[in-house]
Amino acid sequence: MKILLSLVLMSLVLMGCDRIEGQLNITKELKLTSIRGDVHTLKVGTYNADIQANSGNKMTLRLNKDSNEKFIFNHNGNIPQNGEFTIPANVSGQPVDLKGLVTTKVTESPVKDMYESCTYQRPVQICNPTPNGTVCTIQYQTVFGSHWLRFFDRQTDKNVSLSINTSGSADQSADFHGDISYLERIIVNQSNCM
Repeated sequence: MKILLSLVLMSLVLMGCDRIEGQLNITKELKLTSIRGDVHTLKVGTYNADIQANSGNKMTLRLNKDSNEKFIFNHNGNIPQNGEFTIPANVSGQPVDLKGLVTTKVTESPVKDMYESCTYQRPVQICNPTPNGTVCTIQYQTVFGSHWLRFFDRQTDKNVSLSINTSGSADQSADFHGDISYLERIIVNQSNCM
């Protein structure tokens, strides 16, 4: 049970750091301050982009996988796993208001049992003759074996939509749509490798 709890907690921490890839569609010229402090004017068009919610209540928008085209948005920690969120310009640190929707769907398979191959270290006594007699030491050998697992698979599908408006304007300047999917194996119980 401890293994399951630690894996669930680890997966929750990692889910918050996912890089979600998608497209940013700019319909009105947009000015944002880059991670280096330069003001960039983003022209009308469609860009490959990704967003990542970092620790410390920050979200990074990156265009075309270019480190010079990275923009940081502060957020108030209210980006949910599921649901809507709003980040006004006075919080974001950029001259824009953000409105978003996160949809996360998690499905789990039935619990399964199986055997799989594994390796373990076995102590072996090695003795060598010396002028003063025999000297023996313990060394470890890698041994191939198998062990029993009880597990289930967890499929996570996350979709993010983001609307970007110039601060104080009701007109949308850009929108981002992206998604990510991943599969995790959650081990409920397992035997030692033998």
